Amino acid sequence: AFLAPIAERVRREAELAVAKGRSFLLLSDEGVDAQHAAIPMILAIAAVQSHLVKKKLRKRASILVRTNECNDVHALAVMIGSGATVVHPALAEETIISRQARGLMGSLSSEQALENLREAMSQGLLKVMSKMGISVVSAYRGGLNFEAVGLSRALAAEFFPGLPSRISGVGLAGLE
Repeated sequence: AFLAPIAERVRREAELAVAKGRSFLLLSDEGVDAQHAAIPMILAIAAVQSHLVKKKLRKRASILVRTNECNDVHALAVMIGSGATVVHPALAEETIISRQARGLMGSLSSEQALENLREAMSQGLLKVMSKMGISVVSAYRGGLNFEAVGLSRALAAEFFPGLPSRISGVGLAGLE
């Protein structure tokens, strides 16, 4: 069992950083290899968000995320809905740059392709929020305006307090 101690360390380090006056918390899944597993980014975000809310420290810091797990609008929406202030989709950007360098983007420059990605993600997030009647990201951020499907109720209660999980499923042991 390795996810629970990692999540606890992430919570503790975030709390200490905010208590020391840090106003930006960076969560990243860089450095993952065969010897270093990462907690899934959505769980890391939710662990920090729920812990800081519980400790009444959340308003003091922004949660910045650099991740390889954000490759579509759904992942972006869940990360922001779980508490991320900013999400940098690193792998998606690296893929675009690589494809452009290999001549697979036609006449489209890397800069324009990256701008297209940012615009598509922004418009997609706005569409998700608008379907819920939400017009500004600050009203969506951390609101858990969705339902967990396939996560155990215990995992949902620990990482996503208040999030409905009517169809139970995998817990931390299953994710490991």
